[in-house]
Amino acid sequence: MKFINCTHLTFALLAASLSCQAAYAAPTPANAHQLRLHTSLPKKSGESLFSYTAEWQQDGGKLYHSTGMSFLDANKIDDTSALAKMTKKLATSMKDGMTQLDPNWRGLIVEQPEEQPELILSNKAGYALDSLVFRDYTNQALRFDLVGKSFNTDKVQLAFDLVLAADVEYLDKFSGQKPKTAAQGDIEIRIDDHAPIQIKTDGKTTREIETEITRQLGGSHLSESTLVASQVHKDTRNIKPFDGTEVLLANLAAKSVAIDVKDPSLGVLVKFKFKGENATSSSTESRSMLVILGLLGLAVAGYFWREKTQKTAV
Repeated sequence: MKFINCTHLTFALLAASLSCQAAYAAPTPANAHQLRLHTSLPKKSGESLFSYTAEWQQDGGKLYHSTGMSFLDANKIDDTSALAKMTKKLATSMKDGMTQLDPNWRGLIVEQPEEQPELILSNKAGYALDSLVFRDYTNQALRFDLVGKSFNTDKVQLAFDLVLAADVEYLDKFSGQKPKTAAQGDIEIRIDDHAPIQIKTDGKTTREIETEITRQLGGSHLSESTLVASQVHKDTRNIKPFDGTEVLLANLAAKSVAIDVKDPSLGVLVKFKFKGENATSSSTESRSMLVILGLLGLAVAGYFWREKTQKTAV
């Protein structure tokens, strides 16, 4: 009788462990991570690159990434009515970048609300966004927000990496010496609705420009390590190695950030790093709890079995 009771107890403990696993392994809800991109008309003549790379993780599983590319020409977009169509083109390139992945691995949703010049990137349920990188060589004014949330409250870090457009536009085998400094223009950065900061770019290196940004932009500092590692990509027009410095905003107490590069010799990489919610920790905890309770159940069963065996022998 006691053996039957102990067997029931063992199964009860194992059932409890499975229940704990389900509780701990609650999937990341949809839209836990969201980023909204507000676009504008490109200012650069000729075809110029705009691209993005997103990286996300299945809860307790693998990391996946996708890259989308578009080429925009200011000469072919001559009025604001074309802005929504241009934004749709960007959305299409982002979605096309995920077609190489199995549908079950596509943890990112890209939406354009009501044909507006904006895109909202969100996670699917069961996935968590890890990072987003936008590369703009079209000189369009860009604005980003977390759809009502603050960057610091949601623990989202961001960085501005100013780069020379020549580094992605020149093909080494067919080009002469590439310029090593910016040409002429300025950069404007605005946090929420505060007065923007303005940086003159004339003849400066990207490091000098970024250093000047950190002098004027409170809460930022010059980082010599990249917030988001570059993905390997065959097309060097899209992804280039980290150039050594970027402007990091690790704890930005704001809801939106905007940057407008007005120098055709420059491009900007805007990087976002999200906190991991449930992606790994909850799965690890659930597996640990399962193992502990399972071993406990087996220990109890073994104890009673031993007691029963000894009494039978006597």
